[in-house]
Amino acid sequence: MKSLQSYFLISAIVILSILTGIFIWRNKHLTQIPKFNEESFNAPVSSKYIPKNTDLVFHWKLNPGLIPKYIENYQDKVSKHAINKKVSFIRDSSFQLIGFNFAKDISKWVGDYGSFAVFDSNKKTINDWLMVLAIKEDVNIKQELESILESKVVDESTNQSNKISTSKTEIISKQINLNNSIYFANDEDNLLISSNPNIIQSSIEKLDSNIINTKKMYKNIQLKDNLKDGLLLLEMSPKKILNLIGQEEDLLNINNVDNLLSSVNVDKNKLNIEGILAYNVQTKMPVKDINYNLIDIKKESELPEDFILVDNPKQYFQKDSFHPYQKLIASLIKESTTSDYSKLFKIILENSQGNLIWINDKDWLVLTRKSDTSKAEINDILKKENFLNSSLDFRSRKLEIWSKISTNENKKYELKENIEAIVEEDDKTYIWSQNLSSISNFDNTAYLQNYSDNEKKIEEVNDFNDVLRIHLGEKKTKAILNSFYPYILLKTMLGNTLTTPQNIDISIAVPTINYPDFIKVKINLKTS
Repeated sequence: MKSLQSYFLISAIVILSILTGIFIWRNKHLTQIPKFNEESFNAPVSSKYIPKNTDLVFHWKLNPGLIPKYIENYQDKVSKHAINKKVSFIRDSSFQLIGFNFAKDISKWVGDYGSFAVFDSNKKTINDWLMVLAIKEDVNIKQELESILESKVVDESTNQSNKISTSKTEIISKQINLNNSIYFANDEDNLLISSNPNIIQSSIEKLDSNIINTKKMYKNIQLKDNLKDGLLLLEMSPKKILNLIGQEEDLLNINNVDNLLSSVNVDKNKLNIEGILAYNVQTKMPVKDINYNLIDIKKESELPEDFILVDNPKQYFQKDSFHPYQKLIASLIKESTTSDYSKLFKIILENSQGNLIWINDKDWLVLTRKSDTSKAEINDILKKENFLNSSLDFRSRKLEIWSKISTNENKKYELKENIEAIVEEDDKTYIWSQNLSSISNFDNTAYLQNYSDNEKKIEEVNDFNDVLRIHLGEKKTKAILNSFYPYILLKTMLGNTLTTPQNIDISIAVPTINYPDFIKVKINLKTS
């Protein structure tokens, strides 16, 4: 089993790729942060040195030395020092993992972009890595390296113990402990740093020939063209990374994903994460199974605390489904509803096509179209569970109640009525719940007024169709993030002072082509 050093190294880089933006974003609107989301995914110049066989690559387009200052300028006088110190700690700790003192060794000369890559190294206790850092203009990098090495790079008395000479590349080494060294090479205003000199040598010498096979290159270009550029960029193979760190638990079935690309941007009080998940599968479900786009549901200011819109949930929840991203969507829905994920909700999902809406303010309810819902099959399932149906007139509403009598075996036997389902129907829709007040107080007109319009053929040509939208308020956002390991680790590093976002929005879209093997995911975190 690999050393835990590799686990924390990878965790730190992934955390930075996703959550550094939270510190830029979470307290104030930072209008000075540059925006990159007008163009497609475009890795910085440093990416040209990254070999194509890496398991994880992280790119950034902001000078790491300036991040604390960006944030400090937008804090009140009381918070400035504390925020600067926390952000600097995260940055400095990440560089310390690979043997650097950021303030002493790097801050004076580092430029505005860089890349970091992790490689699998089966026979080593720590995984090989490569970092490429841009060098500022008018910097004498030779002098800076002498400071890092605490010796001259070029020894006039022919003592070149720090050099590893090759025909094309001059690589310099520095021993950081008895068992490990790090290696440096300067090339075209970029400094390459690695745990393995062979990686540096290969990266520089194979710049022109460092290409992958035509089929895979075309696939990567296609994926990147469908993803917006970002301040932070991430490329990784979830399958390899989970195996690399010895992670047995699968997070949202992410280990079924062959390739993941993501970008992070900051827009005022929002952190926007966009990703492409690619699957290496032979059996793919055609997009024609998707009947129409999801309905548009009210203005943001009028949204319920939590809601989920899913198109044709049956294809993700039926027992014989072979959809390539079925498990991901099913897991997202289950995790998003947290403690409200009930057996009844699962039955409805398994027997509904078209648009399904799950709404939760105080108690949950579900809306489905009658034409899309296998009501008879749901009734049969409830009957097999010994539930009986009855009718109830309540506040001018005609409700169908599914219930059964059971006993509580306490000191004294007591009868208990279990309500499994409360159903209201009109000409076009069903409303499902397990709580009388939630269904009796609900006005479905505002939510379903667009159903008939969206059933019509959509003439607008889109590259992607949404199949899932999730909006969660602060309570459920906190519950989800507190089960996400990188977020837990970050909170611990900050002394549990990280403020929970006000809400989170997640969407999944599929391309409008036959037999797609990739999907697009968007995640927006919003502060007050």
